Amino acid sequence: MNAQRSLLIQDLALTWRYSVGNQYEEFSFAEALDTAEVMAEYGLPGVARHILTSSLARLGGGTTNWRAGEKLTAAALYVRLSGDREYLDQATPMLSRIVDGLGRQIRSGHGGLVRRERYSSDVAARVYGLHAQAAVWQGLNAIAGVWRASGRTAHARTAHALAVALGRGLHLAVRRSSHRLKDGSLFVPAALLARHKPFDAVTSSRPGSYWNLVVPYALSSGFFTPGSRDANAILEYMLRHGSRLLGLVRAGAYSLYGRPKYPVSGTDQVYGLNVARFLADNDRPDQLVLSLYGMLGASMTPNTFVSGEAATVAPLRGAAYRSMYMPPNTASNSAFLETLRLMLVHERRDKGGSPVGLDLAFASPRPWLGDGKSISVNAASTSFGALTYDLHREGNRVAGTVIVPSRRPPPTLRLRLRVPHGVRIRAVRVNGHRRPVDLRTGTIDLSGMRGSLDVAAVLSR
Repeated sequence: MNAQRSLLIQDLALTWRYSVGNQYEEFSFAEALDTAEVMAEYGLPGVARHILTSSLARLGGGTTNWRAGEKLTAAALYVRLSGDREYLDQATPMLSRIVDGLGRQIRSGHGGLVRRERYSSDVAARVYGLHAQAAVWQGLNAIAGVWRASGRTAHARTAHALAVALGRGLHLAVRRSSHRLKDGSLFVPAALLARHKPFDAVTSSRPGSYWNLVVPYALSSGFFTPGSRDANAILEYMLRHGSRLLGLVRAGAYSLYGRPKYPVSGTDQVYGLNVARFLADNDRPDQLVLSLYGMLGASMTPNTFVSGEAATVAPLRGAAYRSMYMPPNTASNSAFLETLRLMLVHERRDKGGSPVGLDLAFASPRPWLGDGKSISVNAASTSFGALTYDLHREGNRVAGTVIVPSRRPPPTLRLRLRVPHGVRIRAVRVNGHRRPVDLRTGTIDLSGMRGSLDVAAVLSR
């Protein structure tokens, strides 16, 4: 809670700035838009709107496809969470210009893809970037849903049709570019249709390191259907080829080490935000827990909770402590905040990216429901309205209350009781009636229920 408070204060102070007091004191795409999304999720719509307005003001001179997709996604999420129709009215002309520009590319003979563009700000090669293509696909779907809900049916139809066309082209490009390894894991290159081989260790080369930073944007988009064979196989590739250390995103940390000789490398948890989304979508609670405590232990300063873009792991020029690159960093802050939220509140999406349900406490650390412990979420912003719930354990009982969002009740609603190892759930009652529970995961299906729900669980060893 101390970390959450400190990081929120830092991000409130910096708003759209990537950092302060150094050359990173600038608007950084797509990291600033990630921060806008997190601020909206934490019930700070004014900050989110300010960042979004700043991003649209930077349309002059054109924009990359990756940035365009992120702008659409962030604007849609903000409107869903805040209900700010005034902002949507003001932003729609600019957002429509973005969609029209993307449409011209999708229809212009690139195999259903948007055009090649720079791999990233640090890598000049022009590629059909998996991350850029998936970001556009996600953004088109997201803004189509918001426009549809606000009665802008023509705008919605256009964006949806473009998302469908891009999705077809992207699926074909991914199939042609992917490599399924003998161990069953799946490697999808960030540069599509370019004959890139899998990396044995992602941090052993500069291309591998940058793959590890940009691919999370594609993974979090939902393009690889959560829970599917491909999504699980991609995660297995990451886990087996050095993508993560202590739950943190690994990278070469060239800005700190210069030209490190493998296996020297660092971490870059700025991009852990989208890895966390991918992990939550694929229900990997223990990996999320590892990321949360990995950030507290290895990517930010103890008790003051300051972090930079990158941090060292191997010793650096004889220094006694870890070093970090250009702190403070709003996107790194937001990675922690997003991971914490996803552990307690996760929105499930359909294949088109529309929110269809809420998962509560799906990745809470098991000790948080130790004897005498409590978990509380108060008026969290969701696409369905404000969500409040609390859980408290005393002895062999867990008592809780869930107040179902009422603005638009979620089609599916699930609560998970992750009790400490060695403790079992014997029975669960909701509003006094027995309710089925998945004894393996501790998951209780509350779908279809409304109002205030009283949850009571009996435990045993």
